[in-house]
Amino acid sequence: MADPTQPQEVPRRAPPPAMDTVPRQDDPEETNAQELEEGRLPAILGYVPFLFFVPLFGAKGNSFAYRHGRQAAAICLVEVVALLFLIDTISQFVWTVVFVACLALALVAGMNAAQGKFWKIPYLDEFLQKYDIFGGS
Repeated sequence: MADPTQPQEVPRRAPPPAMDTVPRQDDPEETNAQELEEGRLPAILGYVPFLFFVPLFGAKGNSFAYRHGRQAAAICLVEVVALLFLIDTISQFVWTVVFVACLALALVAGMNAAQGKFWKIPYLDEFLQKYDIFGGS
């Protein structure tokens, strides 16, 4: 059993496996003319709400369309969340849950601070360090 007074090492997650179905091209300038032409229509259709699957699954192997499909999927997710917040009951419920969760996290973290301990809030601490928010160490 681990000694609770000693700092514990947080296990690191393994990086996700590489996607073999889509060639990776980080530089859009490297997209060849044929790939651009073949991927243009699926990429455009991907930005129509809820059609993001067209470039993701319909243009296999086309990195131009795939990159646009990923962005379109993220935009669609934000659109869905925004639509849900237009419904007052759902919006009020979500913000109440968020507020109560923040209060609970603050209470637990404050209790640990009072005991002289540092509690890494799950996901939040990793996020703050990864993106160096608020001058991470």
